[in-house]
Amino acid sequence: MVKSILRFLGFDRAVSFGILARAWSLLAGPVTIVIIATGFMPEQQGFYYTFGSLLALQSFFDLGLMFVIAQFASHEFVHLSWGPRGSIEGAPVALKRLTDLLCKTVLWFGVASVLMIVLLVPAGLIFFGQKGAVSFTWRLPWVLAVVGTALNLFVMPFFAIIMGSGDVVTVNKRELAGAVLSSLLSWLVISLHGGLYSVFAVNVGTIAIAWGYLCIKRPGLLKLAWVGHFGKDKGPRHDSELSWWGEIWPMQWRVAISTGFAYFLCQLFNPILFHYHGSVVAGQMGMTMSVANALLAGSFTVMFSKTPQFGKLVAVHDWAGLDRLFGKSLRQMTMLVTAGAVVGVTIVGLLQAYSQYGKRFIPVGEAAILFASVCLQAVYSSFGVYLRAHKKEPLMFVSAIGSIIQGGLAWYLGKRFSSLGVSLGYFIATTFFTLPAILFVWLRFRKKWHGNSDANIDLA
Repeated sequence: MVKSILRFLGFDRAVSFGILARAWSLLAGPVTIVIIATGFMPEQQGFYYTFGSLLALQSFFDLGLMFVIAQFASHEFVHLSWGPRGSIEGAPVALKRLTDLLCKTVLWFGVASVLMIVLLVPAGLIFFGQKGAVSFTWRLPWVLAVVGTALNLFVMPFFAIIMGSGDVVTVNKRELAGAVLSSLLSWLVISLHGGLYSVFAVNVGTIAIAWGYLCIKRPGLLKLAWVGHFGKDKGPRHDSELSWWGEIWPMQWRVAISTGFAYFLCQLFNPILFHYHGSVVAGQMGMTMSVANALLAGSFTVMFSKTPQFGKLVAVHDWAGLDRLFGKSLRQMTMLVTAGAVVGVTIVGLLQAYSQYGKRFIPVGEAAILFASVCLQAVYSSFGVYLRAHKKEPLMFVSAIGSIIQGGLAWYLGKRFSSLGVSLGYFIATTFFTLPAILFVWLRFRKKWHGNSDANIDLA
């Protein structure tokens, strides 16, 4: 029924499953809120959401490679296709390049996962330990949460390859199944008074779905990575073999800077409020941001699911087709994020007017500012997807400067005006710098890369 409605509105299967995954998050959100509100003390809620903010530091360990893998894979899959049990067939040179891409990125993520555990575990123990003694257990849950996040990080390159191949339906179905299982496990742990162990339960759900899918549906992909690393006969080297330093690294380090600085956009909010205003305020911001992030992720599914198609259109220089698809996707995404923001603010307002659970959110006026910022972020992030489909990253400096402005405003205003200051800082940086700067870069490089193309993007 729901999928039929989404298709009637013009969303394909890939987008539909992505929206359903985010819809589950939105539907599960109120349940999680009730369970946390009844099962956690306000201080414990603050630890819960600040756990999530610090775990988002994984973006500094993957160094933007997820998006890069998908872009490069989409260009190679112009000449490749899936075979039985997840094997890959097609042009030998393209297959060799894709195998190199898979093997090198699996090694990268393996090292990154270990580094994440080694560095983030003690950092979190020191950060949370500054609050002194509390009446609930948090040290072992923190260690397990970091380990679970690292294991999820390690599986990412396989699904980036699948995404790049154009099989977005599979990626979004896996995400939907993982979200459902993770929520159920988390609720179970909290209801059994497991407290902060529920963060690790979320990781267990996504890990089980991800590895279960790869072992059952794509064993050929796992075999390709294994043979590429440990096979006795790796075959002769080709002059056209994928070069990490010559092809991947020039884009990766720029994306790494962009995604690394992007941490300041939202994930820095909770640690700042936790440090200056306590775990209760951090918990309120965390609860509100969880709804805002679900809104952003749900609407952005429309754009992100088209990433492989963007890459393939770029590979064949079909600029008119690229602009038509982007324009349609941008209209759909804008419609979703705007409608979602209105609904989200309305729900927060009603809860604060008629329910005690409304106290677990920041005030509704501040929430409205936050949700408006999320709408603007969805728009400018879409232009970034368009540009990166060309296997280039021209947004590095804009992202870095914008993130520094965002982080500085969040710290300065958040320290003085609590959650209101953080929300205003987010809106000011997004409205007056990031959005106009990215639009300027997009217009400039689109003209530069497409030459005299007459294609126009219809946004009406």
